[in-house]
Amino acid sequence: MNKKIVIYGGSFNPPHVGHMADVENVLRNFKCDEIWIVPSRDRLDKHIGTPGKHRVQMLKLSIKGFFSNPTVPIKISDMELKRKKMTTTVDTKKELAERYPQNTFYFLIGSELLREIKSTWVRGKELWRSTRFLAIKNPLVNIRFSLPENIRVLDKEVVWLNISSTMVRRLLKEGYSGEPYIHPKVARYIKKNKLYK
Repeated sequence: MNKKIVIYGGSFNPPHVGHMADVENVLRNFKCDEIWIVPSRDRLDKHIGTPGKHRVQMLKLSIKGFFSNPTVPIKISDMELKRKKMTTTVDTKKELAERYPQNTFYFLIGSELLREIKSTWVRGKELWRSTRFLAIKNPLVNIRFSLPENIRVLDKEVVWLNISSTMVRRLLKEGYSGEPYIHPKVARYIKKNKLYK
């Protein structure tokens, strides 16, 4: 069966309400069969630090806490965490095509990243031309360039929250709980496991 699957990659360090709003935007505005959340290993541009097992657990708590009855399954994939090397979108796209050739994959990003694909991503020009991207419109960034047919922008009735994991980590480091920017169960998990001290 050919499934239409949205891939949402990121460090999710920690997962916050902005990430969950992105998932909700897809559930409401894009017809798909499943959403896969893919926490990443270290990338060329980012050292994550927090072990993958903690980020997976926090994602599970977030998804369960925010989406008690989603219209399509929301799954967590550890495919990037299992890699022995730094991860790239090209590697993930290739692995997905090899393992699930019958499925169609869309990579979810914020529209502010569109300009970076060709200029800074590994094999970005190739990705720009050949990868299906689903971009959530960031109202603070204008798209003043034409997009290929394989890139679709979600810009109708989209909720966009200006929250980052960096901001949440800073609050946690300063002794705040992180709420309401993270789910209360995630806040308790962080406290229990002494993360982001």
